[in-house]
Amino acid sequence: MQYHAHIYWENDTEKKEALSLRLTLHDNGCGLGRIKEKPIGPHPLPMYQVMYDANNKNFVENYLQQFSKKISILLHEDIGTDNKRDHTEGARWIGKKLKLNLEVFD
Repeated sequence: MQYHAHIYWENDTEKKEALSLRLTLHDNGCGLGRIKEKPIGPHPLPMYQVMYDANNKNFVENYLQQFSKKISILLHEDIGTDNKRDHTEGARWIGKKLKLNLEVFD
């Protein structure tokens, strides 16, 4: 199975923290999406996406957990056929849970 993490920020301090994770994630087999400076799709804040799979899932999710008091991170399954399901039933949060704009999937 494939997975995504969306790493969000609300201010310059959080942005610096969020972007500092990219090298470690890349070096541990993750694909990295473009940095989105404005909300896009269901995502309410600037963010970037991290793609990973079962081979590095434990590392990625354990690594990200240590940032739970600093930034919001959405973890979700990517089953490839139902984005709304992936971002709701197949999702969980590290840090503060944000309200997604799920209407984009309707």
